[in-house]
Amino acid sequence: MRRRDLGRNLRILVMGWGALAAGVGVSWGASATVPERKAPLRIAVAAMISPEETLSVYQELMDHIAANLGRPVEIKQRRTYQEVNDMLGTGKLDAAILCSGTYVHAKRQYGVELLAVPVIHGSPTYRSYIIVPSSSTAASLEELHRKRFAFTDPLSTSGYLYPVYYLVSRGRQPATFFAKTLFTYSHDNSIEAVAEGVVDGAAVDSLIYDYLQITRPALVARTRIIHRSPLMGAQPVAVPRSLDPVTKQALRELFLGLDLDLTGRGILKKLGVDRFIPGDDSLYDSIRKMLRVVEEAKFR
Repeated sequence: MRRRDLGRNLRILVMGWGALAAGVGVSWGASATVPERKAPLRIAVAAMISPEETLSVYQELMDHIAANLGRPVEIKQRRTYQEVNDMLGTGKLDAAILCSGTYVHAKRQYGVELLAVPVIHGSPTYRSYIIVPSSSTAASLEELHRKRFAFTDPLSTSGYLYPVYYLVSRGRQPATFFAKTLFTYSHDNSIEAVAEGVVDGAAVDSLIYDYLQITRPALVARTRIIHRSPLMGAQPVAVPRSLDPVTKQALRELFLGLDLDLTGRGILKKLGVDRFIPGDDSLYDSIRKMLRVVEEAKFR
């Protein structure tokens, strides 16, 4: 794909979000088997990957939730993490799969509750990867000084907070360190921007990068990892404080029990997840520490 094609696709993505922001959702669960009087469960998936990838990856999970809880499921997508947080915090969602940094912000701003945490390759953690084109000679983040760099979202840990924290903690000013920065609003878009040479580097979610190594190997092969962050708490499922206890418990039991039956294990395999566990809010303390450092530096 040429640079102008990528730019066109990114513009199409942004325009597509306009319809979603107007309230368009996608529902699962056959009306013939679910009584109409039951309101749909509204579940959001933060835009860690593009809308098309999100629907492809999560459709089977939403079908499973609808079938097991006896209610249709409406998936909600928004362009930014903050929009998802606002919907979750104000009770316009019943649950959301969040970026870890998004959860930290939503917990602080709205008091949302941790429902479940994914375990991937035996650990409820992930990393931020700093990537460059495979042809690049850069071997560290420092070598991207005065280069073009892609972030994903201002509330993303792996795609924004970590690289900013890394620079700030070393006395650098991110606003002037790079020649140019942009937000792509999904990790697959950032990977594509690097592969196409639109930018010289990007910070991305290790889980998304590893997932695309399997599903889009030709794309990922055109990039290279030059830095890996320390481990951080993985992307959780969260619910608003206002969610009724019965629905909350039903959702918790469903996520925690996915690995106990054949259908659930098939869904987990497609998601690249071993299982879900109750988790602990302290998993996200390292992210809170990074956020404090960045905020005290008055960068945000």
